[in-house]
Amino acid sequence: MPIWGKGKRKKAKELERLARALEEGEAKTRWEAAETLGRVAGAKAGPALVKALGDEHPFVRWKAGKALVNLGAKRALDVLLEALESDDPLRQASAADALGQLGDERAVDPLCQALTSESEWVRWSVAEALGKVGDRQVVPHLIQALGDEVAWVRRGAAEALGKIGDPQATSSLAQRLNDESALVRRSAARALGLVSESSAIPALRQALGDEDAQVRWQAAWALGQAGDEQDVPFLEKLLNDEDATFLRPVREAAQRSIDRIKRRHRIRLGRRQTRK
Repeated sequence: MPIWGKGKRKKAKELERLARALEEGEAKTRWEAAETLGRVAGAKAGPALVKALGDEHPFVRWKAGKALVNLGAKRALDVLLEALESDDPLRQASAADALGQLGDERAVDPLCQALTSESEWVRWSVAEALGKVGDRQVVPHLIQALGDEVAWVRRGAAEALGKIGDPQATSSLAQRLNDESALVRRSAARALGLVSESSAIPALRQALGDEDAQVRWQAAWALGQAGDEQDVPFLEKLLNDEDATFLRPVREAAQRSIDRIKRRHRIRLGRRQTRK
């Protein structure tokens, strides 16, 4: 959908047409208009794109958010922060997602405030955004979100804490290995592997017996990151596990972690002998 013609008047008319298409067209027309506005209109497209963050169609919201991110922090930050305070949960959630992609630390405090939103959709989007920004000062807020009443929010908080990798979240993540939701348990196990703290090992050993195959897979992987040779016997119990996830068979994850631990052990032994 290129801008045809030359001159400010023709360009202004085309921008008006795109703005109308963003509101009145079919879904495909709306997301194409959002993409094009962000590319050719620059900061002038800000108000129309922010409005589109509340569109009923998720792909339109995504395209509008992406277009705003592509404008850069200097042009997009203020309008996205304003959208984060909107009364429309869809617009708030989309703004949070875009702020996460933008990755500007100036958005941290407003995002933390939005983590207490009444909308579970907003809380989930904010948790994921905070993980993308990656500022360690948000860890206490995400730890609190691990206790959210909605499983998807707890899962988003666990994934965000894994991305940040701060050891202070270890204990809270280990507790989530007993969460009623398998989705949360999976993300908590994965996060503990990314944090890689030895204090999580007892909880991860226990998670190897989880009823959910993907939890077992993630726990086995996590032990390969954080464990040592004492964990090998626990992992060996999974070598006959016939279940598979969309990732890979559980037994394969166990074998890879066993190999990783043994390799790490050999390296440590070699360093000790060299010192002698």
